[in-house]
Amino acid sequence: MLSLTLLMASPSGGQTPLRSPPAAFATYTHQKWGRERGAPKQIYSLAQGRDGYLWLATVQGLYRFDGARFEHIQSPRPGNEGHPSAVLVARNGDVWVNFAGSHRFAIYRNGVLKLLPPSPVRHRVSTMREGPDGAIWVLSDAEDDPLFRYRDGRWKQYGRRDGIPSGNPFDMVVDAAGAVWLTHASAVLRLDLNRNQFSPRKPWNDTVARMAIDPAGRIWLSTERGSYPITGEQGRGSPPRVLFPYMTDRPQIRGFTLFDRDGNLWVATEYRGVQRVQRPSPRGASSRSEASAVVERFTDQNGLTSNVTERLIQDLEGNIWVGTEKGIDRFRRASVVDVPELDDPHVFGDQLLAARDGSIFIAEASRIYRVAPGDDPKSVMFADQRPSTICEAPNRDIWITLYRTIHVFRNGRMVGTKPKLPTDITVYDCAFDARGDYWISVARAGLYRLRGNRWERMFGETGPDFRPRTMIEDRHRRILVQWSHRTLRYAASPAVGSMSVPFAIEDPQPVTIYSPPSGVGEVDLYVGGPEGVSRLLEGRWQHLSKDRLPSLINVNGIVVTREGDHWIAGSAGIVRIPRAEAEAAFSTPGYRPRYELFNEDSGLASLPHDHSRRSIVQGGDGRIWIATQAGVAWIDPARLTRNMHPPKLWVSSVRVGNRSYRDPKTIRLKAGESDIEIDFSVLSLSNPDRTEAMYMLEGQDDGWTSSGHRREAFYTNLVPGRYRFRVVGMNEDGIENRDGVSVDIEVVPTFVQSIWFAVVLAIAAVFIIWFLLRLRSAQVAAQMRGRLEQRLMEREAIARDLHDTLLQGVQGFMFRIQAIVNRLAAGSEERLSLEKALDHADDLVTQGRESVRDLRVSDMEGDLRRTLQDAVDDALLDDAIDVQIVELGSPREIHPLALAEIKAIVGEALFNIGRHAGAAEVELVASYGRRSLRLRVHDDGCGIPVEVLDSGRRKGHFGLTGMRERSQLIGGSVELRSETGGGTEVVIEVPGGVAYRDGNKPAGFFSRLWLL
Repeated sequence: MLSLTLLMASPSGGQTPLRSPPAAFATYTHQKWGRERGAPKQIYSLAQGRDGYLWLATVQGLYRFDGARFEHIQSPRPGNEGHPSAVLVARNGDVWVNFAGSHRFAIYRNGVLKLLPPSPVRHRVSTMREGPDGAIWVLSDAEDDPLFRYRDGRWKQYGRRDGIPSGNPFDMVVDAAGAVWLTHASAVLRLDLNRNQFSPRKPWNDTVARMAIDPAGRIWLSTERGSYPITGEQGRGSPPRVLFPYMTDRPQIRGFTLFDRDGNLWVATEYRGVQRVQRPSPRGASSRSEASAVVERFTDQNGLTSNVTERLIQDLEGNIWVGTEKGIDRFRRASVVDVPELDDPHVFGDQLLAARDGSIFIAEASRIYRVAPGDDPKSVMFADQRPSTICEAPNRDIWITLYRTIHVFRNGRMVGTKPKLPTDITVYDCAFDARGDYWISVARAGLYRLRGNRWERMFGETGPDFRPRTMIEDRHRRILVQWSHRTLRYAASPAVGSMSVPFAIEDPQPVTIYSPPSGVGEVDLYVGGPEGVSRLLEGRWQHLSKDRLPSLINVNGIVVTREGDHWIAGSAGIVRIPRAEAEAAFSTPGYRPRYELFNEDSGLASLPHDHSRRSIVQGGDGRIWIATQAGVAWIDPARLTRNMHPPKLWVSSVRVGNRSYRDPKTIRLKAGESDIEIDFSVLSLSNPDRTEAMYMLEGQDDGWTSSGHRREAFYTNLVPGRYRFRVVGMNEDGIENRDGVSVDIEVVPTFVQSIWFAVVLAIAAVFIIWFLLRLRSAQVAAQMRGRLEQRLMEREAIARDLHDTLLQGVQGFMFRIQAIVNRLAAGSEERLSLEKALDHADDLVTQGRESVRDLRVSDMEGDLRRTLQDAVDDALLDDAIDVQIVELGSPREIHPLALAEIKAIVGEALFNIGRHAGAAEVELVASYGRRSLRLRVHDDGCGIPVEVLDSGRRKGHFGLTGMRERSQLIGGSVELRSETGGGTEVVIEVPGGVAYRDGNKPAGFFSRLWLL
């Protein structure tokens, strides 16, 4: 039995700790940007702006990077300055750049890169630093006088006269007190602030030395001897005695060094990638081997863009950025920690077991490991057969099955074996029941139970309805088995019965069954599968499917922590659902919970193994262990990497036509421009692919628009006006920036879009309407005048006919009668009768002539005043009534027919005054208007009864009706106004084109135009 297995145990209890070299940055995630992602080559210098951008000085020019796009910032004089060699972001936000070709400095501010006046610098600049007082310190490659200070607009140069020996300087730092430190070929130099003079602090004979300042303010050197401190805290005093310097890179030429905010030392090497020492002690390593072993290395074999590295920085979010020959790399603290030492994964996924003592057992292809709480994995067993199952007995023994042999692990060592399995078919799963019997499931052979030392086959042969796979011991110590692809059944408790799998799967697809430990919630059972997760609460299934949480696909591991958080493994990664969200999701159909996904961005180098039955378990120290396709990893829920920095938001440019405005705050478009393209950035560099942004153009959009993965917005055909473009965003951990950023945009109208054009249009419209109304009025007046002229012609024709026929005939008849009368005897009765008849006929002829004269009104004078006076005379008013005739305006000659009708209307009004009003005064007022003739007849009599005004006439009388009819004949109107006891006023208004004999005679060009 033992011949099949080789057990390896250490003398101190049977556990062999791992002795592998440090992993290549196992606690970091790595992401790179090379040529294929648009990164520039040969990055000489890095800095981060206050706006969140990374600024890159490269051989291809100056760039800024928002985590997704590299934006080239054109030099003020393209082709004349050379490439930038150094970049610095000052505390006031100014971006300083030095160009290697011209040695000129430039400052980027408010979207413009502007050259400074020429400086005394005549060599390539390698380093720029800002002092506490805001002074800019510049280190060049000059062998003499290499250091410069810029303050208050003036330059000061430091060299041999200031204590800097001839030769090449290598590096410069400025400590918190403002002291400047230089490394030189022969010494480390420090600027004495009191004497303004450099003094040597540590002589040597070295070629290249780099400096870094740790969080405590110590100055560290990295030389051929390694990395070690040369001062005490805050750059004062001496360090403790260094036992062994940390064996960082030793080539003759090396890149620069950096301490991150956690106290880790990072080294950019010239040819060997990046190195890291985790929180180095100022006393150095305790041994030479440790001094070398603690140095982690990351090279192009691990995915670095290039082994040729030079500069490093740490951004505001804590990420480490490395500039290389071929691009840029980012290292971020990982939530998921890979265990690269466990590099021999089981073909069906490593077997994981969470023991009751808090330890984790991991069964790989050829070795078993135990992880005590808070410890690293330690090998407890080596085997020449792949493990198939691993279970914990009620007495806390660990039973490990290798092929047909069961090995027992107890108290840190192997203590023996159990009877061989009764089948050669691969065992699928195992569990112990409440009695302590050991059960195994063999998919093609059924269920077996080991009671004592005797194996029993349970429930007979397998078939379509009995093909056991996954099995667990639930919180009530009952064995629940996936009986088939449709059924779950309690094997050792047949009275409990069975239940259906809560979702559809295909035979022989397995499910993941999980029962939370006692004391963790009230849920008895969770079942996971291809479509999501279901849970059994109080006998009722509740479901959370991938339709509501798309990452819940092909679930093969479930853990519920004591805090109630749900950790679920599947083919999308590891999903964490907070307790409250999980409760809402399971209990509320349709609810979409907030969740957190851990995948390659979080450090999960490989996805959970798709053949594992339970790919995640939780240890006693709280860590979640994951069986992945490539090995094992873990997550500590108490130490998750969170980005608590709200993303910085920036509108990088606005393009209008062929013009571009960089970093705008306000924009005023030219008249006629209405199409704009806006580029913006969500500056969260930890995981820019998972940031979110929403934008809105106030004045145009009704609400916020999600940008998705786009970082641009397009607007066309904007109407003139003022707009405000706003962007808000959220980082990968849901931290929001609700204040966001905004740009004010003014779309200037063309003349036809301006308010003045609208005013002109309104005036023109009013004029056109007025013109049309006047034209129509003139047409009506002309038609009315035409009818009057026609009436006048008809009257004259009638008058002629009466005169030429009737009157002439009667007159001739009278002459003949007179001739007869003359032949009669004078005084005879016959003669007297005829003469009397002739006198009467003569009166008729006279009346006829008067009628003919009345018909021929064209012969009337158009004097309105005389006509009114005639009307007053004809009215025979009482002599006591005072009648006044008043004319307003320049009197004009009135058309005969209109004058006749006006006279008749006035005559009727005066008749009514004389008969009914009892007035003492009568006033006739004629107003000669340009557009109309207005005549007002006013008396101070008793007024007209209300019922007469309402009906428009007295019963049986037609005078008022006749007045209205006469006014209508000439296109005018009559209005009666009266108050009881307040007199009466008759207002007659006739259009000027009808009333005046000459109509509205044009007075000039525009008047003539008006009459067309």
